[in-house]
Parts: sequence; structure tokens; C-alpha cells
Amino acid sequence: MPATPGHPTQLLDAEISCIDTGLHRPGMVACYLIESQGKAGFIDTGVGASMPVLLQALQKRRLAPEDVEYIMPTHVHLDHAGAAGHLMQEFPNAVLLVHPRGARHLIDPQKLQAGVEAVYGKERFNTLFGALLAVDKERVVAVEDDAEVSLGQRKLRFLHSEGHARHHYCIYDAQSQGLFCGDTFGASYPELNQSGKPFIFPPTTPVHFDPDAWLASIERLLALEPKRVYLTHFGMHESVDLLGRMLKQSIQTFADIAREVAEQENAQGIIAEQLMQHCINLLLDNGCVKEVAEIREFLNMDMELNAQGLDYWLRHSQKP
Repeated sequence: MPATPGHPTQLLDAEISCIDTGLHRPGMVACYLIESQGKAGFIDTGVGASMPVLLQALQKRRLAPEDVEYIMPTHVHLDHAGAAGHLMQEFPNAVLLVHPRGARHLIDPQKLQAGVEAVYGKERFNTLFGALLAVDKERVVAVEDDAEVSLGQRKLRFLHSEGHARHHYCIYDAQSQGLFCGDTFGASYPELNQSGKPFIFPPTTPVHFDPDAWLASIERLLALEPKRVYLTHFGMHESVDLLGRMLKQSIQTFADIAREVAEQENAQGIIAEQLMQHCINLLLDNGCVKEVAEIREFLNMDMELNAQGLDYWLRHSQKP
């Protein structure tokens, strides 16, 4: 069954739990507890303040800290990796599996913290994310593209997936025929899918947005013919082909919106408003029953961050 926001932990099948970390609001940031033969791993982590609900999920499944073999942040953005150091302290047998480009940022998170503070500001950083804990480099494994690891009887295949971030991977789990996608397969909030068609959009947050690479990554994932995707934002979805088509179109639309206003003053503000209006129009066309003001409030933070990422892309990667 799909995850429902507001429920801290939901069992999606016999060995996969969706954990609502509670970051920002219910139903926004998930991580996953995956099990096999009494062994466990966490895919994405939330932030340090998410630790109690993650530990409760482990206890609910009657698993001990010593049973956790892997911590697997899909990339090092803090809603996905902020609690990695905390988890590694709790789980003595765990290994941190991370993209090669992200490993150094979790071994020494000072530069990572500085980059996030540049986006959010120091005060908001402390409120949202709290302390970052370094991970002993001896417990970090940089996972190469197409690598495979075993978790009990499960075979987990790691696929590098640029577009949202250069340090991003997705995980294909053959047993569930599912993909744990982090941000590569977009954000699709359950509240905006009610009473209408599915809605999905690309998180184009700073600083690695690359539309061509992202489209190629999605094509690679779809070629695996997954039956379901597990999104950090948010939950499990099974209309994979439909969501993939919609996501590819939105990536192209977001990039086009940014290009069209590149030379205007306050380009970032204009981009944010046009992204918002595009999403509102799409949701209403899809049959969403929420009021426009409610949609705006719901998506405001996402669209502001998306506009920052698109503006950065324009200034550093494009020649208008």
C-alpha cells in the first residue's frame, strides 16, 4: 500500500517500511527501512532530529542496532543524508554506501554545511538540520556505477543518476522490482494526488541541475521496467511509466521557463512565480480539488528552492 503522510512508519510490504521523518511537515521527507533475513539497511536518512522515529521504526520491526548493515543516502543533500553520521554512531556494524563524489562530504561535512548555509542562512540551517556528524572514513564505501551489494537475500544494484545532483545514485531492488530514487524520479506528494491524476515535478534545487543528464538518467531507470518507485518526496508509487513521462516533460518545461526569463531583472523571482503557476495549472487540469491558495502554500518552499537552482544553472551553465 502507498505511504500516507501523518503516519510515522508504514509497512509497504513484508520487508520495506516507509518512515516519515517529519522534516518541514508530515508527508514531505521519507526514508526507507529495508530488510532481509534479519539484516537491515536505511535508504536516505532525514536529518539529526529524525533519529527518534528511525530508531522507533527499527524497534517496531524487532531489529537491533547490530542488525543494520548499510546506511545508503541516495545523495548528500541534507534531507537525504543529514543524519548519516548520527546513524553510523548508533549502528556499530553499519557501512555507509555513498556516491564517490559525495563520500568526502560525509567524512568531513564542513564544506557541505557551508554550502547549505549559503542557501538557507545559518539560523535557518541550525533550525532545520542541526549538527552534522563526521563519519569515520574506514566505514565509508564509495559505490561505483552498476555496483551490487547483498542484504540478506536481496540484491541491491546502484545506478549513478546525474541531473538533480552529480553525487546521486538510485537503488534497484530486484526482489520488490522497485527503485529507491531519492530525487531523481521527482517529487510526488500524496496530498496533491488525491481526487485527480498523479502529479510530479523535478526538484531543481541548487546547484547541479542538468536537464540533459536528468532526462538520460530517467530513461535508464525506465529501461529496468520497475513496477514501483520509492520516492523520498514522498512514498511509493506504482504508475511508473506515467510518472516518468510527466517528469520528463516537467524537466523540459522548467528549463524552458528559466531560459525565457534569463535576461530579465529579478529572474529568480519570476522563475519561482512561473513555476508555481505552471504547477497550479497542471494540478487543476488533473482534477486536484485543493484551492489555489492552498496549493500555493503547499508548494511555496519547493518552488522557491527550484527557482534558486534554475537561476544558478542559468548563470553558470547557460549562455542566454
